[in-house]
Amino acid sequence: MTYFGGNARAGLLGSAGVLALMLASGAHAQTAIAPAESSVQTQVPTAPTSPPAPVPAPAATPVDPADAPGDAPAGDTPAGETPTEPESPDIIVTGFRSSLQEALNIKKREAGAVDAILAEDMADFPDLNLAEAIQRLPGVTIERDAGQGRTISVRGLSADFTRVRINGLEAQAAAGGNRSRGFDFSIFASELFNSITVRKTQSAEIEEGSLGATVDLQTGRPLDFKRGFDSAVSVQGSYNDLSKKVLPRFAGLVSWTNDDQTWGGLVSLAYSERRPTSESFNTTRWQSGNAAQAYGTNSNFAGCPSCSPAQRTELLNAFYPRIPRYTFGKFAEDRLGITASLQWKPDDRTEVVVDALHSRFNQEFESPNIEAISFSRATADGVRQTIVRDYAVDPEKNIISYGVFDRVDVRSENGFDRNESRFTQISLNAHHQFSDKLRAQLKVGKSKSEANTPISIAYQFDALNVNGYTYDFRKNDRTPLINYGFDVTDPSKFTLTEVRSSETGATYGLESISGAVAYKIDPVFELKLGGERRGYSFSQFGRQRNRVLTAAEQIVGVGGLGKVVSIDGGLAIPSGSNLSYVTPDVFAITDKIGLYQNFPLTTTFNGNRDVSEIDTGAYGQLDFSSDLAGMTLRGNVGLRYARTETSSSGFLNTTFVTVDNKYSDWLPSTNLALDATDKLIFRLGVAKVMSRPTLGALTPGGSLNTSGQTITYGNPLLKPFRAKNVDLSAEWYFAKESLIAIAGFYKTIDSFIATDISFVPYRELGLPDSLLIGTPSSPDQQFQVTRNINGTGGTLKGIEFQYQQPLSFLPAPFDKLGFIGNYTYVDSRVNYRTAANPLYNRLIGQSRHLYNATLYYELKGFSARVSAAYRDNYLVAFPGGNGNSEEGVNAATNIDASIRYDLTPKISVTLEGVNLTDTYSDRYADVTDRVSNYRHFGREILFGFRWRY
Repeated sequence: MTYFGGNARAGLLGSAGVLALMLASGAHAQTAIAPAESSVQTQVPTAPTSPPAPVPAPAATPVDPADAPGDAPAGDTPAGETPTEPESPDIIVTGFRSSLQEALNIKKREAGAVDAILAEDMADFPDLNLAEAIQRLPGVTIERDAGQGRTISVRGLSADFTRVRINGLEAQAAAGGNRSRGFDFSIFASELFNSITVRKTQSAEIEEGSLGATVDLQTGRPLDFKRGFDSAVSVQGSYNDLSKKVLPRFAGLVSWTNDDQTWGGLVSLAYSERRPTSESFNTTRWQSGNAAQAYGTNSNFAGCPSCSPAQRTELLNAFYPRIPRYTFGKFAEDRLGITASLQWKPDDRTEVVVDALHSRFNQEFESPNIEAISFSRATADGVRQTIVRDYAVDPEKNIISYGVFDRVDVRSENGFDRNESRFTQISLNAHHQFSDKLRAQLKVGKSKSEANTPISIAYQFDALNVNGYTYDFRKNDRTPLINYGFDVTDPSKFTLTEVRSSETGATYGLESISGAVAYKIDPVFELKLGGERRGYSFSQFGRQRNRVLTAAEQIVGVGGLGKVVSIDGGLAIPSGSNLSYVTPDVFAITDKIGLYQNFPLTTTFNGNRDVSEIDTGAYGQLDFSSDLAGMTLRGNVGLRYARTETSSSGFLNTTFVTVDNKYSDWLPSTNLALDATDKLIFRLGVAKVMSRPTLGALTPGGSLNTSGQTITYGNPLLKPFRAKNVDLSAEWYFAKESLIAIAGFYKTIDSFIATDISFVPYRELGLPDSLLIGTPSSPDQQFQVTRNINGTGGTLKGIEFQYQQPLSFLPAPFDKLGFIGNYTYVDSRVNYRTAANPLYNRLIGQSRHLYNATLYYELKGFSARVSAAYRDNYLVAFPGGNGNSEEGVNAATNIDASIRYDLTPKISVTLEGVNLTDTYSDRYADVTDRVSNYRHFGREILFGFRWRY
């Protein structure tokens, strides 16, 4: 795709080149203009026995805070900053405490609601995973996958509503099967980054696209560190108590600047391997029959010989597990990340930075399972032929909690998948101050993200019409007894019946150019004008070679094609369960049947789609800072214009169709910060915001029935999510490194994407008339359309509390302790259907109660901390499938800890523990809490050393 289109793109890039030459003396890397005043990086004093630990400032202004580590962050208010308390000359703060203090300095200087996390030292971030680091901030929660953080939600809004920028450039990172706008943090090592800034309020100079927050990730730059040569290396071994393996984790950074620190270069690298193992019990939801219908029809069992009429009603109206099974998976992961930066800053007026980032994340996993599949088949050869010999019903959950069954089909399956993810970004940031009043900046960048699954293979062994199958949930509904009624390790009992193989992938592209100028009108006011143009592309493909084998192709007796596996971990499975079973040997069967030679690939039409998007924005913003009755009032007021043009393509039946759409938004915003004293700040933020529809919702692909006049598809004509935000907060910086804060927020979501079934003239759907040529339908006819629509919306509200303080008032040795904690309450109510047929619930992914707490101990040469993160239950689907009211994940608490001891001023040993309590992910179906997937990945212990030049 040519994002900007021929001449337009050439003109934009040509202008970029001219402006870069005009700024030949340099550039600053911010989306918003840096403050007019000369700014010096905030440095926290370090112990004289070791090299200075730099604390990069992640933002000079809110539009592009991540781009200017060399400038003191001014946030939204370059016209007047809140002074930072100087360190007492007799107190030296280093390491973790120094990063906490600088994070508070950043928060204090901003006009909007901002939280930050900074690296403790070169290539040394507080957490091993970026998502897990961000969850320490108020209002932030994470989704975990394979035992590590993957995506984030902010104040109840999922990853699709959160924008992420890397080095000031908007980024889209995807891994595995991720096909949304949400950013996947799992492909990046945390050691590559120096700071994370989370912006929860909007200003005009921050690009549109977020309802929840804008997250800025900043990699290291050479002028962040000491002059001359500087470097650091970290080496660790990682041990998982389920996989019982020790694997390497390595990070290193090398930086060099000239003696004048006017230019320099930096390279960092991080590499790690993991071999996590998962164990779980899952049901793939629950479903029920219908006592009003006969045995052996729809989802009803074939019969219950011992049941009375009343028992028959009880049995057929109760829910039973669709695919009850114990599972385990073996993962193999490797992650490589590289950053590079060239920085030129000949004087305080000019700066030019070129940043590059590349990350590679590979994951392979094998997942052997054995299950009863009859219950999930509402067919003649499924549940309709299953006989119930004995049963018990749990009336609270309305489930068949115990059962003995005959004529049950048992399946043993095994799959192997390989996921390959790549992310590459390069950006140029230039900043120049022409005079004491006028300055300008330019930013040009490009990124590409690929998430491919080149190998996905699965085989099925079936044993049909087994008698005596038993399950029992009565003692523990998360780990029931399961007995299959026959020897499941005997390969002669099974037949190879089905082959599944696919190749899928997606590519995301982003190109952007932006420029801005700022003019200092007087000591109170500063005017900012700017704009940007972004080209975004998404392309997905899918091919498969799936086949249900014919009787002639099936292999009866699978000796030589299978292997016996066992679940022997920590699930506490009841005795009497079958824990060892024969399962397909993926590679042996692939060779035996000639998968790649005898099973040709075919296109999956619903798996191929594209979206291209051009986003054009412009803004004007007035920053100010003025005395008010002995206090300081500072902030900004602005207006942003955003125009979106989309082109969405997909297969409608077997015809590839493309539909274009465009819309515009005017987005006003205001941020006020009242410095009542040098320790007490009150803030108000008001903004109109928008977030573009998810990629899956935009596809025109689906099915078209021209004789019955019905269409089922996405909706390429969707408008964005739109909302109005109000934020209020008060912050009391009552002592050094200390804060008590409270914040309240309210969001009115004016449009929320919902599912609708209605009659619409074909002409209004945006689909080509050519699809109706030669059919009994015409473009003027009404079609019954099932699609996504812009619904009625809803509301979201909440409150956050923060407390942070070193506990130096305690008697020794407890005076080296410190505490960081926050609590967030969020509630929402949105309509998942239409105004005429409403269905209300809270937002998908929103937890009502969240808290994070860290207790740390800092002594010269020694540091330790333990952290807890709690997340209340949340929805993952509404309404739920198969008659369940909803699907969600129950509450969980994760505990992590770390210890570091300095052997010398340059060498430290480290010990870290992740998920020390081996917390389970507990997914449920229905408000009655029926088990859906009860899963764990074990504890992870890391030990190693760190060296600093």
